[in-house]
Amino acid sequence: MNKYNLILEKQLKKISLSKQELNSLKSISDKLILELKKNNLNAFIGGSFAKETIIKKKGKQDIDIFVVFKNEKKINQLGLILEKINFPGELNKIHGSRDYYQINYDNIVLEIIPIVEKESGKVNNVTDISLSHVNYISKKLKENKHLIDEIKLAKSFMQACDCYGAESYISGFSGYSIEVLVIYFKGFINFLKGTKKEKIIDIENYFKNKKMILYELNESKIKSPLIVIDPTFKYRNICAGLSFKTYEKFISTANNFLKKPSINYFEKKDIDLSQLKIFAINKKARLIRFNFSTEKQRGDIGATKMKKFFDFIIEELKRNEQEILEDLFEYNKQENSSKGYIIVREKNVLEIKGPPINLSEKIKAFKKLHKNTFEKKGYIYYKKNIKLGEIINFCKSFEKDMDVFIEEVIYY
Repeated sequence: MNKYNLILEKQLKKISLSKQELNSLKSISDKLILELKKNNLNAFIGGSFAKETIIKKKGKQDIDIFVVFKNEKKINQLGLILEKINFPGELNKIHGSRDYYQINYDNIVLEIIPIVEKESGKVNNVTDISLSHVNYISKKLKENKHLIDEIKLAKSFMQACDCYGAESYISGFSGYSIEVLVIYFKGFINFLKGTKKEKIIDIENYFKNKKMILYELNESKIKSPLIVIDPTFKYRNICAGLSFKTYEKFISTANNFLKKPSINYFEKKDIDLSQLKIFAINKKARLIRFNFSTEKQRGDIGATKMKKFFDFIIEELKRNEQEILEDLFEYNKQENSSKGYIIVREKNVLEIKGPPINLSEKIKAFKKLHKNTFEKKGYIYYKKNIKLGEIINFCKSFEKDMDVFIEEVIYY
């Protein structure tokens, strides 16, 4: 038994649903599917539940229900049918690349996802590949059933280190990309070890070599730190949305776990304000906390709006030569609000560059506008006094434009 086994066995018990829990989820899902079929819709369970890679969640369990249509025009009938069928729970329409629906019922969220049968080699909407993903992963896991548990462990690990989620505000690994990578590396531990070494992965060998991948894929698809060719569609990188920041966080956490394994790496940690305060004091820096709100749709749309505004604040601070030591963002889906934390080593006097010293007329005009001018390396400069509050207030002036509001700013 290696040094990881006891920890992994313990974690697997914590995250695996019992037969009773699985049967309960299936029973509820089957009832909805039956109602949809009564209305001549081709519906069935999809997602991680269909692939048997589902893990326990602290909140409600998500179950995907795929409804397959012949063409895009017929999708409009889905909402009308869901409104008229007698199924308990709150029905909501969720906007995305293609609108889908949620039913919040008891301990479950049923996500009803319309899918159009895709033509061979052609994808009009990324949602339509979902059916192929379920079929591919299910087939691979039937061939190697022990990988089901390995995938569960990988998903649990990624959730704990905030690297799980293809949503724009997370910019992490999708559930499908984790499944593909664990299958490729033949296990969870190998996945942790291998992902930092291999940066381009083509599990089905669609391309002759890695150079051909870089040549044939759209430039926007190869900017991510990891390129993983979709086994069901060769011109798609399933890690295209992965940011360098999230990737580096994952690699760092994986390295630490491999060196000194602990169950703690599977436990999601809340942001510790007291620890952030101590870190800021030790670094002779300031901690700023922001409370954001938005009227945009709850979920990826609202969260992404707030994250973009938070990133805008960070970039504005950097533009004004403020040194960012740490930045953290957390989204509250229930309240559709978020908190942002920035630890900044502030600079109160900036040196603003003007014209070169051989342009006398421009220097005269520059000196009329600015006091405290001085020469440096062949240019004229002036000193500008600035405070953190001034930069933040400037950012606040963009609230309406960005559909996000800073409810509160706290300086520690």
